[in-house]
Amino acid sequence: MTQDQQPDPNLASQLRETAGAEWTAEAAEDERLTELLRRRRLTLSDLAKEMANRGERISVEFGGHSFTGAIVGAGDDYVTIQGPGQIAEVGLAQARWSILNAEGPTVQSVNTAPSFRAALHEHAAAETNIRLTLDRGDMVIGKVTVVATDHIEVSDVDERRIYVPMEIVLGTIRSFDSH
Repeated sequence: MTQDQQPDPNLASQLRETAGAEWTAEAAEDERLTELLRRRRLTLSDLAKEMANRGERISVEFGGHSFTGAIVGAGDDYVTIQGPGQIAEVGLAQARWSILNAEGPTVQSVNTAPSFRAALHEHAAAETNIRLTLDRGDMVIGKVTVVATDHIEVSDVDERRIYVPMEIVLGTIRSFDSH
């Protein structure tokens, strides 16, 4: 090389910076695509379990009812949400879910039955007073006495037996003592 053809002393530095910026941009795009693919593969059940692990605060709307609180448990087909003085169990496919950004009080997770049907069996065994939330905004209040193949038998406050088809039950709401 002759004196007139000496390489630019800043060339190596410029090449490294350019290559580094390209690699950084490629890595960021790879991470974005990987996260997008992960989210595409998630089921509602997977999302619910992730939200329960983080104690996400949500607002849920189902059949004319709404409930706000922290997800404290998740089964295969429902979540348990703790709100002020109440707990709701809502079928995943029965509602619209919104994650709230507002911070609320920390709540502890609870043992959750593996399915909504199993949770109903637990309520029947414990003779828990609950509100069954139904489609079209209807509600039945009482104690679950039997969880059958395709319906639920409820004993209401007047001791009447009410038979509710399982397919119209969206969730449950019950009071709890936080002390």
